[in-house]
Amino acid sequence: MLISQQKITPRFTDLLAVFRKQDQIISSKIVQKYVPNQHLYWTGSGREALRQILVGLREENYRVGIPAFTCHVVLDAVKRAGCLPVFYDSGVIADCNNIKKIINQVDILILSYNFGFLPDIKKIAELCKKNKVILIEDCAQALGATYQNKLTGSFGDYAFYSFGISKNIGFCGGLIGSKKKLLLKKQQSYPLIKLIKVTLEAIISQLFFNKYLYPFTSKLLKKELTKEQEPLNYKLPNFAKKIILNQFKRYDQIIEKRRFNANYCIQELTGLINFIRPTLNNNSNQSQDNNPAWLYFTLLVQNKEQQIHKLLKEEVELGEMSTFQCLGKDNYPKAKEAENQHLTFALYRSKKEIKFIVSKIKKALDVI
Repeated sequence: MLISQQKITPRFTDLLAVFRKQDQIISSKIVQKYVPNQHLYWTGSGREALRQILVGLREENYRVGIPAFTCHVVLDAVKRAGCLPVFYDSGVIADCNNIKKIINQVDILILSYNFGFLPDIKKIAELCKKNKVILIEDCAQALGATYQNKLTGSFGDYAFYSFGISKNIGFCGGLIGSKKKLLLKKQQSYPLIKLIKVTLEAIISQLFFNKYLYPFTSKLLKKELTKEQEPLNYKLPNFAKKIILNQFKRYDQIIEKRRFNANYCIQELTGLINFIRPTLNNNSNQSQDNNPAWLYFTLLVQNKEQQIHKLLKEEVELGEMSTFQCLGKDNYPKAKEAENQHLTFALYRSKKEIKFIVSKIKKALDVI
């Protein structure tokens, strides 16, 4: 038996949505409940959504501020758009003080909400406005998260979202939210073979992550994760859009389950082990103003490989997010610390399974 680090959202019933007719006006309202921008543009991936924004904005040698710790596909998209990356030091959650150090060196700032956690967004947005810097919110892992009762995606000039298989809503594709109209560059058709592959992954996911089969299937997943990430610069087929929209309809329940499980983990692990929690609002000193998406619960541990091994002995897989790295080659201590210390597990699962994971964390990491 092995409890997987991951849990994904698509169900077989979501796949059946492809056979139903959808009202475009109703579908748009469902999406805008969580994506608060007037203009919406679907793409084949979150990384393609970012590239399209940058290409639409780009002047020669645009300088783009990027957190030194985030998913490496963000950097890939910036480079493919022909822009120049400028790193700012960042742990899992960005700090406005580190952004201040590079704000005069950039034309655009990307603010990534790693693992669904939020920084002091309002303060960072004000800093960008003061310095006439375009703010792009990376909401790939923060769909439905709120800061001071405002949805992520509300604060910047542009926002982009990802619907990759392990995201808040899982299948494939991406989305741009914009306050202004964008003229997207031509995208290729989504390859049929790739669409078949992701559909099969969604169909068999329940079996794939079954605790009795996962000791064997996990080897396949590791091979997939270590492969070079593709640009996925395609347009999103209607087939995939329907599956994503069907998950939007029940996203209230999805995010509520994650938040319920996060509160349980916080109660059980506070004072026993270090973990990422919502940052406090500087004005009110209350974390209630900061409501993450809680895609993952994120521990920060020393001797990470040793701790992973201990947990595997207890039949629980906690691991690093392999695509999240310290991207800069220079000295970025916060980013390097985040890369070396983070361990995550997905929160979209039954309370029984969450209780089991927490009990094994306490035992394996010697906190009881």
